[in-house]
Amino acid sequence: MRNKQFNRAGSGLAWDHINAPLAAGSPRGKLSTVCLAAIYLASLCLFVAGCSPSKYSVRYVMVPMLDNAREAAYMSDDIQTFRDAAPANLFLLEGMIRTEPEVVDLLLNTSMLYFSYAFAFIEDDDPDYASILYRKGTEHAYMALVLDTDMPADRGVPFDDFEAALPSIELEHVPAAVWAAINWAQYISLHLDRTSVMRDIPKVSALLDRVAELDGTYFEGMPYVTIGTLHAFKPPMMGGDPEASAENFAKAFAVSGNSFLLSQYFYARYYAYRMMDVELFTETLDAVIAAELPEGDPYQLLNLIAKDKALNLLEETDELF
Repeated sequence: MRNKQFNRAGSGLAWDHINAPLAAGSPRGKLSTVCLAAIYLASLCLFVAGCSPSKYSVRYVMVPMLDNAREAAYMSDDIQTFRDAAPANLFLLEGMIRTEPEVVDLLLNTSMLYFSYAFAFIEDDDPDYASILYRKGTEHAYMALVLDTDMPADRGVPFDDFEAALPSIELEHVPAAVWAAINWAQYISLHLDRTSVMRDIPKVSALLDRVAELDGTYFEGMPYVTIGTLHAFKPPMMGGDPEASAENFAKAFAVSGNSFLLSQYFYARYYAYRMMDVELFTETLDAVIAAELPEGDPYQLLNLIAKDKALNLLEETDELF
């Protein structure tokens, strides 16, 4: 009522005049008809999206912007800005998930940021905090799987129940499965002294095997990298196999060549270290550090992060071997 009084006084138009019947064919009548149609269509879109303007904005406005922002970040050479912006962006993403919790792309963007932030800046200095971030990254990507497949909502179900649902994962679910597995594997790598955590390795391995069947080339061969990593750090009694590790890293290198430095970093950190091959370890890290990035590299940020981490890891050679 207050708005009506304000408009009546401030606009010079009487509400009775605005709402009066329009003469057929009048210009104002045609314009109003178009406006009413537009309002109707907008209202219909909001209804379809759940009768909520905020949900509509998240699903159809914010998610495309987030995809573009992620791509821009990966192409950037500004590591410091990425590091400073990541925590605030994680809170923003979590707020958007609370608004619209069943948008797969939103869950994936959040999972990817949790991994990137934890891996790049946290795990080397604060593994406990990194564990929290990897756990959240796992939960969001896994929820994206649960929404579109028959995977059980509880990751703690017996292995047989988990494995029985894996065939429901199809090609379009590969991104969600990969980011769930990557975060999950990194979480496990920080808790190799916990039996309860080690019991999850067969589930992560089975999930990655399903992904590799569908598309092991996703994200420059990251499924193969993660399988190779798991085989390197899990004990033989749980299926750890150095040969299988080397084979999967070779598949990853065949996908990305020398252009995706994260693959080489993981190869040195996990496989070369597992084999206690100091020469392979140092040669691989030296190659990462010396690599020249091509102009327009779509993964420039991740490659620069790999370079920084390779340099730090190389400085620990005497302690590790």
